[in-house]
Amino acid sequence: MTTSRYATEWAAAIERTKRFGLEAPKCQMHPRRRYLTSKHMEELPRIVSEEFGNLEMSNVNAQCVAMSYRFAPVVRDWLGCPAIFTLGWIDNGTAEGMFKFDETLIADILKNGCAHDALSVHAWITLPSAELIDLTIATTAVKKNHPDGYMYVLAKHADELVGIEYKPMLVGDGIPPILLHYSMSPLFS
Repeated sequence: MTTSRYATEWAAAIERTKRFGLEAPKCQMHPRRRYLTSKHMEELPRIVSEEFGNLEMSNVNAQCVAMSYRFAPVVRDWLGCPAIFTLGWIDNGTAEGMFKFDETLIADILKNGCAHDALSVHAWITLPSAELIDLTIATTAVKKNHPDGYMYVLAKHADELVGIEYKPMLVGDGIPPILLHYSMSPLFS
């Protein structure tokens, strides 16, 4: 049996979340399970639209935390499974990665609060199957001059992604109020 890369990263994120004194979800990965069936993939645009309406790129830009946090309960109800808010970064094979941060930043924010207007972090939803739903990856595509990615929602098994790897750092519902309060307001007003 092949070990799931994402399940290994997930286990480390659970332990990291606990080590920082945050409540970690009790969710085991079952990477062979699939929740995102073809039927669900067809429904996803409607589910997103019902929750957020017709968003413009300017509404989505830099809103990964707020959108993922808000959408997780919708996904739980829709798929009937845990949908866990995940904070991390994306390894794109470069030294700097995408939204890369480390435990030093986490410790600093937890100790001193967040004095930044914006942080280079990313958020998405993880299902217990190691499938991911990333509502805002499109803003990165546009920023990187890939306009064909406009309003693209990534919904796929983490181990099936090509050219990128999602790296969960902290997981669970308690993270945004504690760690990233600054980015929650625009979609929660």
